[in-house]
Amino acid sequence: MKFSWKICVSVLAFTLLVMGIGGGILLSALFESSWQREVRNAAEENRMLQYSFSAYWNTTARSTASGSTDMDVCRAARAMEEGLAGTELNFRIYSQEGKELYAAGGGESIGKEERRRLQSAVSEETRGRILVHEGNTYRLVTAGSILMEDGTMIFLETGRDVTAVFEDRENQYAVYRRWMTGLLLMEGLGCYLIAGWLLRPLRRLSRAARRIAGGNLDVRAHVETGDEIGQLAEDFNHMADSLGKQFKELEEVSRRQEDFIGSFAHELKTPLTSMIGYADMLRTRDMSQEERFEAANYIFREGKRLEALSFKLLDLLVIRNGKLQKRPVRVQWLAEDIQGVLKPSLDQAGIKLKIIMEDEQAELEPDLMKTVLMNLLDNGRKAMDEGGILYLLGRKEAGGFAFYVRDTGKGMPEKELSRITEAFYMVDKSRARRQGGAGLGLSICAEIVKRHGGTMNFQSIEGKGTYVRVWLPDAREE
Repeated sequence: MKFSWKICVSVLAFTLLVMGIGGGILLSALFESSWQREVRNAAEENRMLQYSFSAYWNTTARSTASGSTDMDVCRAARAMEEGLAGTELNFRIYSQEGKELYAAGGGESIGKEERRRLQSAVSEETRGRILVHEGNTYRLVTAGSILMEDGTMIFLETGRDVTAVFEDRENQYAVYRRWMTGLLLMEGLGCYLIAGWLLRPLRRLSRAARRIAGGNLDVRAHVETGDEIGQLAEDFNHMADSLGKQFKELEEVSRRQEDFIGSFAHELKTPLTSMIGYADMLRTRDMSQEERFEAANYIFREGKRLEALSFKLLDLLVIRNGKLQKRPVRVQWLAEDIQGVLKPSLDQAGIKLKIIMEDEQAELEPDLMKTVLMNLLDNGRKAMDEGGILYLLGRKEAGGFAFYVRDTGKGMPEKELSRITEAFYMVDKSRARRQGGAGLGLSICAEIVKRHGGTMNFQSIEGKGTYVRVWLPDAREE
C-alpha cells in the first residue's frame, strides 16, 4: 500500500474512532436527558393522580361509605376519572395482592410478572417504574402506593407513551450516520490531496535516488522546505556528495593500480627482453671477447637495476606495514650526515648544496627521514645541470618542524604535480631511466611522511626549479 493511502486510511480510521465515540456519547447524553425528563414527568403525573385520588376519597368515598374498601376505591376512582375528563390521563388501581380494582383510559395492562417487579420497587418514599415495549411503541409505567385508613395498601399505576423519545434517538442516529458518511468522504478526498502535496518532495527524492542508482552521480534533490523532509533532502544531497567523492577516489585508486601494474610490467619487460636477447646471443652465436664482455656487462647492469627495483618495492611494503619508532633527533646532525653522503655525487655533477638548519629537535625516525631528504635532494640533482644550487632548509613551525628542499633545475608542469608520488610515475621517463630511476622514490617518500603523520607539498615552475615542503608534527600535537 502506498504511503499516501496509509496516511488517508489512518486519518479516516482515527476520525471514525474519535467521532464515533464522541457522537455516541453525545447522542446517548441527549437521549438520557430526554428519558430522565419523561421519567420525572411520569412520576409527577403519578404523584398528582395519587393526591387527586386521596382528595376524592376524602370527599366521595367517606360520604357514601359502603363498608367495602374495594367498592369505595372504585367509587372514588370513578369520581376522579370524571373529574379529570379531557386530560387524556390513564391510570389503574390494584390491590396489594395484584387484583385490578379500577382501570381508566387506554393502554394495555402489564403482565403479572412485570407488575410484581413494579410493585416490589415501590416504597413509601419512592415510586417504581418499568418500560414496556409493545411492537413499535414504548410505554413508561409508573406506580405509587396509597395507604388506606383500614391499613390496607393499594397501588396507583399510570402509563405514559414515550415512543417519541426512542424515535427521536433513532432519527438522530440516522442523521449522524449520514453526516459521518459525507464527512468521511470529504475528509478522505481532502486527505488524499493533502498527502499527495506533502509527499511530493519524497517523490523527488525517489526520482533522484533512482537516477543516482543508474550511475548519474551529479543528480541532487531540489527540496526547498524547512521541515523534516527538507532536512532529509539536505542529508540526501550530503550523502550523494560523499558517494560521488568516494566514487571518484575509487576511480582514482583503480586508475593508479592499473598504472602501477602497467608500469611495473613495463619496467620488467624492457630489461628482461634485452637480457634474454643478449643471453641468447651469448648462447647461440660466436662473438669476440669484447662483444661477449659488452653483452655480459649489459645483462649484469640490467640485473642490478631489477634488483634495485625489487628492493625498493620491498622497502615500500615494509614502510606501509612496519612499526614506526620515532624519537627526538637533532636536525643539524641529520643534515650534516646527509651532506656527507651526497657530497661525492654532487661534486661530480658540479652542484652546490646549501644547508640552513635551526638548532632544534624533531620527532622522527632518523633512517627513514634521511631516506626522504636524500631522495628529494637526489631528484633535485638529477633535474639540474652543472653549476646548479640545491637548498636544504629546516625550521620550527607551529605544531611541528618543517624541512624545505629547493633546486634550481628544469622544474615540472603544474599538471604533473598531483601524480609525481604515484608508483612508477616519471615526468621524463627517458631521462629517469638513463639515470637509473624507476619512479618509486617519491612514492616511498610520501609513504614515510604519511607514517610520520605529516604532509609533503610540491611547487614547481618550469625553467626555474622545484620547491618541496615536508612538515612533521610534534608528539604533543599528534
